[in-house]
Amino acid sequence: MSQTNHPYALLWSQSQCAMHIEPVMDMLTENRRACAQNRRMDYVPIAIGTRAECDAAANRLRPVLCERRSGAKRADACQEPA
Repeated sequence: MSQTNHPYALLWSQSQCAMHIEPVMDMLTENRRACAQNRRMDYVPIAIGTRAECDAAANRLRPVLCERRSGAKRADACQEPA
């Protein structure tokens, strides 16, 4: 299977009010490591799909996260770098 066909996960952190996208296998490896070390994981998966699907889901969610942070930051500070 080519790298472009591997599934990705969109992860969300409540404490950081942030998102992250990574290959599902990387996420699972880190989750197993956390389990073995009995430590909490801040990021939780909220979507799984292709990289493009996860990017699209993140783009739809970004305004919600920006609104949540609006008390601490200006909305334009929430824009993702190009």
